[in-house]
Amino acid sequence: MPLDYLDHFSPLGRHYRLTLATPDGPAPAAGWPLACVLDEPQFQAALAALQGSGDLPGALLGVGYAQQNWREQDYTPGAPGEAGRADDFMALLRDVALPWAHARAPLDAQRRLLCGHSLGGLFALLLLYRLPGLFQAMAVSSPSVWWGEGCLARLLAQPLPREALAVPVAITVGEHEQGLGPEERTLPPDVQAQRLERRRERRMVDGARELAQALARQQDAEPRFRILPHCTHGTAGPTALPQACLDWLRGRQS
Repeated sequence: MPLDYLDHFSPLGRHYRLTLATPDGPAPAAGWPLACVLDEPQFQAALAALQGSGDLPGALLGVGYAQQNWREQDYTPGAPGEAGRADDFMALLRDVALPWAHARAPLDAQRRLLCGHSLGGLFALLLLYRLPGLFQAMAVSSPSVWWGEGCLARLLAQPLPREALAVPVAITVGEHEQGLGPEERTLPPDVQAQRLERRRERRMVDGARELAQALARQQDAEPRFRILPHCTHGTAGPTALPQACLDWLRGRQS
């Protein structure tokens, strides 16, 4: 499984690390399918799953940070009074990451999946509206429905671009993201109460379900939504995204 790397310094002074894993052997005539995974931990989880599966049925592209983490700026449009940089990060994917990957390996430009967790999931849904033709499917794990006082709910209330109507978006969320996990029930009662109040306010499970339903109504399809048993916010991404990559690269959809 060959690995290629690129360190990219953006005009904003941010240091990105791109990693491309490709299969051994000849590519199909149209090129390999590609799964693009945001964030180094999620990419490493997907890479380990692909390595453990015994074969690499397509290419895997990781887009992460070599030094300081800029997720809160790169993945968001900016809350009122703040300057998010989601448009700049979209340009990085479109103009740097994907062209570099296509130059390094024979890839199919019509078979690209984008995977994002948490704020990365928020970013993926933003991209669905702003650059709907860049990816042909999306795996969205635990999207930050609380961010920007319901930014995603307002976004999904807008009509989808025509190119996005046929883009399948699978949304997953951990079972314990709106409550307490079993291990947390041994914490002091005041800590439990604080965590439970915050998670109920954020409505991660209900909000993710509502996003999937809003998408399905616009796409005239069944909601692609799944609650991951036993998962917290921290374990939902490494659980859902590797499987989404495997399914996509093998020609299936979760």
